[in-house]
Amino acid sequence: MTTTGEDTTAAQTGPWWWSRWRSAVLDVGLASASAVECAFEGVRFAEDAGIPTAAGIVFGVLAGSVLVVRRKWPIAVVLVSIAITPAQMGYLMGIVGLYTLAASELPRRIIGSLAGMSLVGMLIVMFVRVRQDMAHGELDLGDWFVPFASITTAIGMTAPPLLLGLYVGARRRLMESLRERADDLERELQLLAERAEERAEWARGEERTRIARE
Repeated sequence: MTTTGEDTTAAQTGPWWWSRWRSAVLDVGLASASAVECAFEGVRFAEDAGIPTAAGIVFGVLAGSVLVVRRKWPIAVVLVSIAITPAQMGYLMGIVGLYTLAASELPRRIIGSLAGMSLVGMLIVMFVRVRQDMAHGELDLGDWFVPFASITTAIGMTAPPLLLGLYVGARRRLMESLRERADDLERELQLLAERAEERAEWARGEERTRIARE
């Protein structure tokens, strides 16, 4: 039978906006890993920006922790990851955020716009970073390597989570549609069975009436 609103509410046993404790633990774990990653990357950001190292670490921890709300506000997570891309941090948050966004029920134009912004931001940051590494002598390759590395890295960081999220979202919607059709079919069969039972009962009553008259 179809699950009612009361049944759905009763099935939600997780804290806050999570439907299950397992989902909450997963998101907290991802947010913790993202916070640690951004904290380490915040050290380099602090050196480049000329601010205290502690400030860069705190900034990284706060930014990376936003991943904990990815199921409730996926747009906010992706926007934060795009905003901190120039600081060369939040790679895990960007990947997970894009996946969650693509798998959500949001309109395709919003998903496409944010994915495009993430791709362009990653492309620009990687282009600048590779050029700086080559200028410092850390990489000794031809000029072709800068656009090649930038494009491949940006696509590699954006396309896989986006495509995977779209696939998972489409598969989830298909399963929900099949489940609803199965529930509808079950209700129809139950209704037909009830009508058949009523007709059989009516036929038996008519038969008893006819025998009584005879």
